[in-house]
Amino acid sequence: MDLDALLAPVDDDAPCGPDLEYDADFIALEDAARGKEEQQVGDQIIASEEPDYKEVEAAALELLGRTKDIRIAVILAEAGLRLHGPVALAQVLEYVRRCLEQYWECLHPELDAEDDDDPTMRVNAALGLADNDTVLRALRLAPLTDSRLMGRFSLRDILIANGEIEPRSGEDAPDPAAIAGAFEDTDAGHKQALRAAVKTARAELKAIDAIFSDKVGAQGPDLAPLDKLLYRLSQTLDTYAGGDDAGAGEAAPGEDGAGPDEAEAVPAGDGPAAAARSAPGTVNNADDVLRAIDRICDYYARREPSSPVPLILKRARRLVNADFTTIIKDIANDGYDQVARLGGLDDDDE
Repeated sequence: MDLDALLAPVDDDAPCGPDLEYDADFIALEDAARGKEEQQVGDQIIASEEPDYKEVEAAALELLGRTKDIRIAVILAEAGLRLHGPVALAQVLEYVRRCLEQYWECLHPELDAEDDDDPTMRVNAALGLADNDTVLRALRLAPLTDSRLMGRFSLRDILIANGEIEPRSGEDAPDPAAIAGAFEDTDAGHKQALRAAVKTARAELKAIDAIFSDKVGAQGPDLAPLDKLLYRLSQTLDTYAGGDDAGAGEAAPGEDGAGPDEAEAVPAGDGPAAAARSAPGTVNNADDVLRAIDRICDYYARREPSSPVPLILKRARRLVNADFTTIIKDIANDGYDQVARLGGLDDDDE
């Protein structure tokens, strides 16, 4: 990946090139990156297929020679991770950071000039860097070892071996001793390059977050899920492949969620059936719901401050992770006793 070439102005008059969103090659790239969904033809089930990541990578790089677009960079990040591991992710994050620094005014998706330079489209595109079903999944599945004797193991394999996540149905948990042996048999230079790439990726991600904070304040993308996963990956590499400087200078993510209960979770969708995935920026889990509500409330605060809609949304936000009884008490407290009788609940159940 020739960063200097990709970061050179596309044209003197249009340094970021045209917006290719409706270009046939851009549409083909998005289709290729989704893979093929499972299909049923009569009584026959045709299994889903993963994308051809070499094809996706080549197409993304070709398009980035014609335009500068975060959406294409996100697709390249996933493909690069699947082909080259964390080293490719670090390069893509550097590309995004330098684009934000050099081409903020024209980078695609562009700011909405008709809406006071609203950054929503660009922010949503950047959110793809922390999308659980694409970039984060690829990072969890990236091989960390390269052993002729013991094979390749990923962060996901390590989490299963440690009992932190459950294997899929019919999947055997890897042997921790085999994982340790694979790291021992992996070339020291390979392990050093991995550790350096993860450290660089975190630094680039921090810089990207700082640029958005400076330009758009609280409207910037929440990239914490990627930082948490990178931090966990860094810890894992320190454990299995660390040198004398293991852990040096590595700051933990913020106190709002660091730990194995979120960033390292691998959903059942990591199997082949998840080859066709939703596009980055879609709502896939409760955290996405919370972020979406926050952005809607922010819109009303800026554009329609007298609207009562945020009051209702903020109430709904409190209930996103609430249990059934809490929700009933909140929205229909007078009817809770009847629900409790129907459900056979006693005071202790409440």
